[in-house]
Amino acid sequence: MTETIPDEARLTEDAAVTVTNADTLRAMASPIRMRILGTLRVNGEQTVGSISEQLGEAPGVISYHLGQLSGAGLVEKVKSPDGDRRKSWWKACQSAIRLGRSGEKGEVEDAKAVDLFRRSAALSYEMAYERFLDKLPELPQEWADACTSDDHVLRLTAEEMSSMLEELNEVVSRWQIKAGVHGDNEPGVEPVALILQAFRWFS
Repeated sequence: MTETIPDEARLTEDAAVTVTNADTLRAMASPIRMRILGTLRVNGEQTVGSISEQLGEAPGVISYHLGQLSGAGLVEKVKSPDGDRRKSWWKACQSAIRLGRSGEKGEVEDAKAVDLFRRSAALSYEMAYERFLDKLPELPQEWADACTSDDHVLRLTAEEMSSMLEELNEVVSRWQIKAGVHGDNEPGVEPVALILQAFRWFS
């Protein structure tokens, strides 16, 4: 049985933070840790056993990675809602993180840590999409039809690219507000992944 806490324990977009600490990025630079963070952010506070069940990993493995994330201030233990001290409950400390950009105050100076984080994130995105593809034959037709995977190569200046991303983020923000209105058990409402990537194209 999956043990989670509903909407009130989930994080809002206001909890997103800019990460500039290289040690924090290194702690996150693991697909399994990114997935642990993802399930805590989406599903709220959970036990080690619940996370283990969802990810298909041994409880000891989950506990180890939670410890590493906790040391970096990314997750923390919380009191058991039912008072059962035999269960170890955890929550994510941020709803999302973003890298400090070049030139910003507190930008990440450790290029190796940034590169490791970005490559781990890319692998994590790929694995998430493959899990979706594994489940696609079982999805209702309306969900299968609604999903997409598009790509475009545009000829833009760096300034135009930044402006485009600002506009896209404004669209995402509007839909985040709409998504926040839905109740935890509202019929037809499911988690939807939206991954926004823009980068220089190399053949």
